[in-house]
Amino acid sequence: MVIKQDKHRFVVIIEKDIFEKFKIAAAEENRSASNLAAKLINDYVKQHNHNV
Repeated sequence: MVIKQDKHRFVVIIEKDIFEKFKIAAAEENRSASNLAAKLINDYVKQHNHNV
């Protein structure tokens, strides 16, 4: 998989049981865990007026 030059990747370390629950939440929205995480981050930054 190739990441576009205008995108960045970073790693988040969380408890295994939290990640399993997060994957379930993502599946309920028909998303992957990484896609849901990206959406949540984007939404958070937009809500806090950080010019995204």
